[in-house]
Amino acid sequence: MVPVTMTLWRDYEELDRPGVCAGTAAVSGPAAEASRALFEDGVRRVALKDTVDLSGATDAVPSLVLVRELTAYGIAVDWRVRLGDGRWRDLSHLYPPGEVVGDEEARRDWRDGYHFFKCVYRRGPGFLQVRDRRSGVLRKITIDGPAHRAAVESLLEGCPSAALPPPVLRDLRTMRLVHFLDGAAWWLPCRVRRWPAGKSVL
Repeated sequence: MVPVTMTLWRDYEELDRPGVCAGTAAVSGPAAEASRALFEDGVRRVALKDTVDLSGATDAVPSLVLVRELTAYGIAVDWRVRLGDGRWRDLSHLYPPGEVVGDEEARRDWRDGYHFFKCVYRRGPGFLQVRDRRSGVLRKITIDGPAHRAAVESLLEGCPSAALPPPVLRDLRTMRLVHFLDGAAWWLPCRVRRWPAGKSVL
């Protein structure tokens, strides 16, 4: 895996006050562990060094997985994305990028439509539950089949799409819970540890 390099801040703003800038980091291991460590260290904003290229020129999956995990921890992510095919709605639950290369309208719509818990999942005993508002309507999806849950585990950090059972992958794709890029696939929803209070969010 190519390391994802970032600049770090211990504030949601890029401030010059002493102690706010936390230097740089290069994430090359599991994104969930790295994001948890950053959050516990007080990091609240990061800026990815490189453009996340979805046009097929580079392997962007590690960067996308990292953005998903940082989003799940409520860490602000300053990132730049090149969409390639122009499709971004399935990614609209990720922290909105500061720039969508060549598409200012997409950047603005992404920013204006973003909210925390837009597409999330939690684990239960023997199941996963997804709540997805990316379409503007709340969808509640329960995944309890062993093969599907095993596939999700493989997809969390991204994996070759050919490594998963085609019927399972087809089901997850139909539900818009997996994203494909350059022969790889990765799990889209952000994990939450606790559902928020209030029916308006759920």
